[in-house]
Order: sequence, then structure tokens, then C-alpha cells
Amino acid sequence: MAVLTGASGSLRFRGNTVGRCRDWSVSINRGALEDTTIGSHNRTYVSGILGATGSSTILYDPTEHQVRELLNSIFEDEGGDKGVEFIFDTRESKSLACSAFLTAVSPSVSVGDIQAVSISFQITGQINGGF
Repeated sequence: MAVLTGASGSLRFRGNTVGRCRDWSVSINRGALEDTTIGSHNRTYVSGILGATGSSTILYDPTEHQVRELLNSIFEDEGGDKGVEFIFDTRESKSLACSAFLTAVSPSVSVGDIQAVSISFQITGQINGGF
């Protein structure tokens, strides 16, 4: 059985790998819609709309253009989505592909060539792939 870790994954933005993930988290939830009928004594529900958010800490080389493009996309005013793809495990080709936009960017300063930045994002539209 393979164990998934942040170190086995990577993050792609607009088709290009932008860095290695130190850690990642995706929260997928589906709403419940009440469909109780008049005269019923018990509430009943049906499956509602799927939604998802996520976060990740990326390790990257600050001279890489694609990383800067991803991080600076938070300043864009178009409101459009951005192509984000998580590769959960490169050994088993498990991935979760989606469109998303950044909702938070939290860079930190460190000594050395490799930098770390925490990002949060809102997934929009269909989610492809699986765990």
C-alpha cells in the first residue's frame, strides 16, 4: 500500500509544474438539499451541489517564471479561473485536476535558494481525477 505524502506530489499551473508540495489539503463537500414534502413528519434530503477548497505549501525557486505567475494571479481582476492540477503521487499517477483561483498567498522569507509559500484556493467547476 502506497502512503501519500506532500513530498510525493507536485503542483501544476496552466500545464507547467511550478514546484514541489511540502504539504497539501483539499476539502471536498457536497451540500444537502431538503426535499421534505408537505404533510411529512420526517425531513428528507437529496444530494446537493459539490464544492471544494484547498491549500498547499509550495517549495520553489523564486527565479521560476511560472511560480511568480501563479502567485501574482491573486492580483488579477478578471475574476476568471486558473488551471490548477495537483499530482498527489507521481509513482501511481494519482491526480486531481480542477480550475481554481487563489484566495490567499502567504510567502515567507528563508535563507537559501529554495523558498516556501502557503496558498489557499477556491475550486470552481468540475473536479476531475480521484484519490
